[in-house]
Amino acid sequence: MESWEDWQKLYRFGTIVISPPDEVRKFVNAQREKYDPVSQACCEAHVSITQPLGRRLGSDEWHHVSNLLRRHESFEVRFGPVKSFLPYPCIWYEIQPSEKILNIRSALHQTGFFNLAMKHPETFIPHMTITEGLSGPPVDQGLLDQIAAEGATGTFLCESLSYIIPNQEFHFELASTLPLGEPTSRLAGIDGR
Repeated sequence: MESWEDWQKLYRFGTIVISPPDEVRKFVNAQREKYDPVSQACCEAHVSITQPLGRRLGSDEWHHVSNLLRRHESFEVRFGPVKSFLPYPCIWYEIQPSEKILNIRSALHQTGFFNLAMKHPETFIPHMTITEGLSGPPVDQGLLDQIAAEGATGTFLCESLSYIIPNQEFHFELASTLPLGEPTSRLAGIDGR
């Protein structure tokens, strides 16, 4: 961690994201590798949900997070079309339903466990980044048009969130899966017979 940049150190306790299923993740990872390999080397395709944690959480705090997420049912995520923050060098997939994601984000942030002092916590737009200009071709209107021509859009079911944390080389790895909604056995009405 000594070699990490200051912004990286803010993520030392990890963050919570949506991890898309394999088919979507492989497709977006290939785009990330092509258009921004440095960013891809840090983290696979994901949809950020929270700011980074402000400290290491204990088991009671994780239990609180799990209970909170049980109140949010799984939902279908739609990704695409491609958008940008140009002239800021970022090209990304629009993510819907943004209201559902922002509600989960707000509920988690209200726990007080997350670093809300970072920039843009109030103006967050749910997205899945393709490039943020750390490497690869220049991020400009031409690249946006090129990626948009690939025309990728799709859907997937979000049944859980992922708690990811960076390793010593600052590559995020899955630390735990955080299910949404009540356990299936309760929903199915299993009565123990």
